[in-house]
Amino acid sequence: MKIPHSFKISIIQKFFRNEITEERTYFALTLITGAAAGVIAVSLSKLTHYLMELFGTNAAFTKEALFLGGLSILISGFLTTRFYPSTSGSGIPGVRVSLAVYHGKITIHSTIAKFVTSTLSLASGISLGREGPTVAIASGLGSYLGYLFHLSKKRVKALVAIGSAGGIAAAFNTPIAAVVFTLEEIVGDLNAKVLGSIIISSVVASVTASALQGNNFLFSTLDYSLQDPRELLFYLVVGILCSIIGPLWMNSVLKVRELNLKIFKGHKLTIILLTFFLMALLSQIDPAVLGSGHQTLEEALLSLIKDNKVIVTLFLLKFVATSICYSSGVSGGLFLPTLMMGAMLGSLVGNISHEFYPGITSNVGAYALVGMGAYFAAVIRAPFTSIIMVFELTRDYNIMLPLMIANVTSYFISSKFTSGSIYERISEQDGIHLPSREDHDVLETLLVEEAMITKVKTLNATNTIKETVYEIVGKDISGYPVLRNGRLVGMISTSVIAQNYAKGNKELRISEVANKRIVHVYRDQSLLVAFHKLKKYQISRLPVVSRLNDKDIIGIITAENIVSQFGYHLQDEQPKEFNLENLELTNEKSSKS
Repeated sequence: MKIPHSFKISIIQKFFRNEITEERTYFALTLITGAAAGVIAVSLSKLTHYLMELFGTNAAFTKEALFLGGLSILISGFLTTRFYPSTSGSGIPGVRVSLAVYHGKITIHSTIAKFVTSTLSLASGISLGREGPTVAIASGLGSYLGYLFHLSKKRVKALVAIGSAGGIAAAFNTPIAAVVFTLEEIVGDLNAKVLGSIIISSVVASVTASALQGNNFLFSTLDYSLQDPRELLFYLVVGILCSIIGPLWMNSVLKVRELNLKIFKGHKLTIILLTFFLMALLSQIDPAVLGSGHQTLEEALLSLIKDNKVIVTLFLLKFVATSICYSSGVSGGLFLPTLMMGAMLGSLVGNISHEFYPGITSNVGAYALVGMGAYFAAVIRAPFTSIIMVFELTRDYNIMLPLMIANVTSYFISSKFTSGSIYERISEQDGIHLPSREDHDVLETLLVEEAMITKVKTLNATNTIKETVYEIVGKDISGYPVLRNGRLVGMISTSVIAQNYAKGNKELRISEVANKRIVHVYRDQSLLVAFHKLKKYQISRLPVVSRLNDKDIIGIITAENIVSQFGYHLQDEQPKEFNLENLELTNEKSSKS
């Protein structure tokens, strides 16, 4: 159903008392998207848990659970493979693709379908979580609202990021981590200008979710402390272990996906159904393999899992189950399953350390907590998010130092084994190349002073047009800074000089026809800033001025200078040599006419 444009406008008019601007509309939609993200997160969580209890897929599968769960995954898989392929997986790579390729456009139909397919697939007991789908759904809603109210593409892309932040904040009740994750993984820029809007959305989403289900943390409030400085070595071991096994798990997902494509060709629904039956078999070994692993994770943090054989079994089951489920393309996310695998590795190191060095080790739960963050950093490749998220989940400052040591270790060592997050690697396997952080950083890491011309040809403001023409003859420069007593007073292009000469305005001073509205740049600014100004103001060159005095010119930079920094050369933008004969002919024709 199409909503009349007049109705959309009237809603915003009432909200802002008939004072409509895109900025105010955008602010209103930021609040709406954040609140909606909270509702989406709570709805998906409660509905999934209700259906799992109803189907019996939260314990070892019975015949009834096998039938109802199978029917649920069949419907979900049918919708995903036949009608809405964009709903496969966690949805986070799809959000990034929409930002990079489609200017943030995500259709409302695929957004609704993502909610339905995720609910049904998670209700079947597969080894995936709801957080990724929550992000995708909330982002899709932000995109829909942006296009619904005809906002600019820039604002629509911002609303996608705003929805993403709201989804994470509401799903985990971690608004700060949601902000960092969105900037680090979704936007790919920790200095993004949408920071303020993302913070607002995260807070609104978190408050909304808390209002709907109570101010409950995802895990129990835990109490940890560092017993002895020597214990930091054991946390370092956790980081090293996660840095090795994390990439191994990513490779297993890619290998299983590749194997699925070879064996089953295009029969994706068959892969999803076989994945469900494999989950049913694994549930007979230990029902803890089902679902996102929240309950097992909670037990690990409370130091309730003492047997190392149980820990190893749970880890291996989750390792295999999550690899199979995620590689099948079924709708579901990785956040909690990833955190659970990390907790198992941390618990294993904690148990062994406590057995041999009981006097200097904390309880096993501390190691499980550190393992969560370290494994997340190795797989999702978002180290800042992992540190802040784990802290927000527990609200305990005492664990911050061990957490940072393990996370940084895991992140840097794992980067030696593999590049990119699991999302990026899967997208690349499908032939989709998402923009990397390096893509965002290239222009920002290069400075204006690295590309600017320091030997600048300038013109004297007191010279006449005629004097200037003879001064610039034979030069292939399209524009010049105009100086008076060594100070910058304007810019003038060769074409303006030529036009005035042709019209007979030979005795005019250069200062009279120069452009006094000077757009400049500083030497320590990035090339991205310079490029943006050249494009925005449709000019060919920028004077580089001193920060101490913007009338003191120290260089000049053009679009060609910037592009040349990357090893290219602009063939079509070459300025033509200033030709006096052509000007004289033009002047004669003008005089005769």
